[in-house]
Amino acid sequence: MKINKLKSALSNYPTGIACVFAKTKNGYNAIIVNSFTSVSLNPPIVAWCLDKKSSKLNAFKDSKSQTIAILCNNQKKFANQIAFHKDKVNNLEFDKVLKMSICSLYCSMLKKIKVGDHLIFFMSITKISSIKKLKPLVYYKKKYIYLDK
Repeated sequence: MKINKLKSALSNYPTGIACVFAKTKNGYNAIIVNSFTSVSLNPPIVAWCLDKKSSKLNAFKDSKSQTIAILCNNQKKFANQIAFHKDKVNNLEFDKVLKMSICSLYCSMLKKIKVGDHLIFFMSITKISSIKKLKPLVYYKKKYIYLDK
């Protein structure tokens, strides 16, 4: 099967965009993901995937805790910066992203599993920030789209 054909097929499924953060000595490692999903409600568990060839793999594979921000449609510029130009944010940027996001999930590492060419992170949610009534940043057919309602 050709990878481009698979990517094209999967791009027809709209997904929300989240930013995953892992604390460092001087700030946070950050990565934009659209592979974020709920796994369990009781206990509360979420998961996200990262390509094993990613330059950001080492920044996340050894983290014991992560913060996941569910991005709103006003955070497209930030999402593009992290996806294409930056991989670290300072404490001030981190706080700003969380304040602008729909909500944040504070998580501890539950399990990592290698599957195919990806590493799947299973995260146990320990706390959820307040949830704002904002429209999500959505990825569809290789671009961001805005929801009308």
